[in-house]
Amino acid sequence: MGGRVEDFVAGQRWITRGRTIGEGDIVQFAGLAGDWTPIHVDEHFARGTVHGTRIAHGPLTMAVAIGLFTQLGVLGDGIIGLLHLDWNFRAAVKIGDTVHAEVALLDARLASKPGTGVARFAFDVRRDDGVVVQQGAMTVLMRARGTAQQRA
Repeated sequence: MGGRVEDFVAGQRWITRGRTIGEGDIVQFAGLAGDWTPIHVDEHFARGTVHGTRIAHGPLTMAVAIGLFTQLGVLGDGIIGLLHLDWNFRAAVKIGDTVHAEVALLDARLASKPGTGVARFAFDVRRDDGVVVQQGAMTVLMRARGTAQQRA
């Protein structure tokens, strides 16, 4: 069972385990998203770019970071839905790079609809060399025990 919005306190922090991005991840993501841009799937093309090789799709790395966070069990069945993403892509992730997420709770509050709340989490996504490759914030709708009126 996951947490409820009342269980969170601004400033809480979590660090996920790492995950190595492989060629299969990129190919599967390209197929799911329909994004066959050469920088992701054509090694000959990618060698001639500033990266020197293929790179992962930005949204693939973002999805991996969010997935790694969910694997910690912090949200569990307390999560109802995704409300908003605000994400910046700072550096490339290449095949063989390992990434992890450092996550901090920005704020959590009860919503006006009974039994729900809103929580915002900040993400720093780092490669194994310590470089921050992505930064973002994820706002989610969560289950709550109380109502905004009860907390006022």
